[in-house]
Amino acid sequence: MTWIDWTVVAAYLAYVVYDGVKRSRSTDTVRGYFLANRTLPWWAVGLSVMATQMSAITLVGTTGQGYADGIRFVQFYFGLPFAMVILCVTVVPFFHRADVFTAYEYLEKRFDGKTRTLTSFFFLLSRGLSCGVIIAAPAVILSIILGWNLELTVLAIGAPTILYTMLGGVQAVTWTDVKQMALVFVGLGVCIYVILAGMPSDISLLDALMIAGSSDRLRAIDFSFDLNETYTFWSGLLGGLFLMLSYFGCDQSQVQRYLTARSEGEGKVALLMSAFVKIPMQFVILMIGALVFVFYQFHAPPVIFHPQADARLRNSTEAVQFAQLEGRYQQAAAELRKAAAELSRSGYASGPLLSYQLALEERERIRIQGLGLARRAEGHAFSDVNYIFPTFITQHMPVGIVGLMIAAIFAA
Repeated sequence: MTWIDWTVVAAYLAYVVYDGVKRSRSTDTVRGYFLANRTLPWWAVGLSVMATQMSAITLVGTTGQGYADGIRFVQFYFGLPFAMVILCVTVVPFFHRADVFTAYEYLEKRFDGKTRTLTSFFFLLSRGLSCGVIIAAPAVILSIILGWNLELTVLAIGAPTILYTMLGGVQAVTWTDVKQMALVFVGLGVCIYVILAGMPSDISLLDALMIAGSSDRLRAIDFSFDLNETYTFWSGLLGGLFLMLSYFGCDQSQVQRYLTARSEGEGKVALLMSAFVKIPMQFVILMIGALVFVFYQFHAPPVIFHPQADARLRNSTEAVQFAQLEGRYQQAAAELRKAAAELSRSGYASGPLLSYQLALEERERIRIQGLGLARRAEGHAFSDVNYIFPTFITQHMPVGIVGLMIAAIFAA
């Protein structure tokens, strides 16, 4: 990263703190701090609902999953629209008419203070643990990719968030979420442009999608009843439905969002907006992962995307074997590059398609062997999926755009 990229990231971090402090003027009452005096428009609440559910793991891990496994994960969200419709009919009007600050305040009115304390405790415990993962997981990855100290990376992600949340309350959080979602959307659009611009001149978006489909990265829906398959239409529809009902209906981090809407009707619209925008957004994020997979068929990819694991492997007893394997991998990557270009020129005829799939299988087989060597060198289970997208950003994005994408990950 250049000084321009660091400036973009620093400017973003400074801005979110400044904006939170500026909005603290309207949080001098409990109602202002927790509910923003119920003055927020539906579109801001809807974007905040989406931002609350989204994390840096979504951008880093889901793109990596799209690279490795295609877009099947989108099925996980198929139950979301149905859950939101049910909540709009039941929970949203219930909480609005109860005139409460939190979901658990109602339990005190209905039962007693002990019930409220117990449920609040479990919410804070689970949210504290989940926030630890949400911050630590991308911090580990970014610290390695950027060469930062891990503790410094955790502070860079967590400290600004704590400051603007404490000072500005839910109003600062919501409007920061709006700006952060805008940054994420812009970052995703720029990422797609950079991927396509980096393809050979004769490879269009349609060609890239056809190649991704030829490598089984665009199989979005699986209607099978195979219990060994994690993501199917049925697991997303049924399991996703109940998961989303519990999360958006009972979790204070979500209930608080639609309680800030100007009216019950706007709270409902905010949830429905989140329901029907979330699936296309996840689809785009997974699609970016699939397009990065195609991108690395025309550019030399590393065998191991984890830079520290790669360095340790080169200094281990497996170094000689890895060097030989790396040579074979680059040769297989060159053969795949030729096969992908020929597939595109042939109009995706069956003969070139078979040659392409065989070349892809050969490259992936060698990569799996490389991952096995890395596991032996590391001495434990190892995966580099979460390092694929950050590696692509830092190695192939132009100056300034790298900072924008890292800021987008920080925003998420």
